[in-house]
Amino acid sequence: MTTINSQEDFLRALAENPEWRAAVRAQLLGEDILQLPSKFDAFVERMDAFIEEQKRFNAEMKGFVAEMKVFVEEQKRFNDLFARRLDRMTDDIGFLKGWFARVSAVEQAPAIAMEMGMDYVRTVTRGEVANMAHRAARGSDIPTNELRSFVRADVVIEATLEGNTQYIAAEASYTADHRDTDRALRNAEFLTRFTGVPAHAAIVSVRNDRELDEHIIPGNIYWYPIPDYYWEPE
Repeated sequence: MTTINSQEDFLRALAENPEWRAAVRAQLLGEDILQLPSKFDAFVERMDAFIEEQKRFNAEMKGFVAEMKVFVEEQKRFNDLFARRLDRMTDDIGFLKGWFARVSAVEQAPAIAMEMGMDYVRTVTRGEVANMAHRAARGSDIPTNELRSFVRADVVIEATLEGNTQYIAAEASYTADHRDTDRALRNAEFLTRFTGVPAHAAIVSVRNDRELDEHIIPGNIYWYPIPDYYWEPE
């Protein structure tokens, strides 16, 4: 039988009796502490598995990010192409609207003269307007670009008022703005200056910018509206 009289005897007895050592360890540490090594090993295994899974996820994310970069670049190219096409379509529609307004102004020349209280005589040809500008250019201080713009007037109408010859300088636009009124007023001034005949300014449009009220309301310029139904498809 083992006799224990000192600490050394106790330690020697533990060394010689593994079951005593296990019993003392369990008594001192408790079940929770004793299970820590196995729990830590299980934690390490789970962490290793998590790290491997994270590595796979990171690799997948890198691939996804690369695909997204390619998609974004393709989308940018598509958006740029679409924007350019949309700009061209917008320009084409703008040109078409302007052409429509000018054609309407030429066709409605007799009605324009009538609504301005005059009798329609004829629509002055582009050649006649060019001859007026050519004669005026001789010894004139009028800038060439102004005369060139005058020759490109949308419509010049010859009419009579109480038997007296009159001119109407009309500018046409789908949506008229101050540039149209400025050209019409200038062209009317040039017509009077070049021919000595009274001339009147008019604009022909479907609608106008609000800023034109200062010209139209006081009567400085006549507005001949193109009905919306002329522009609507059948």
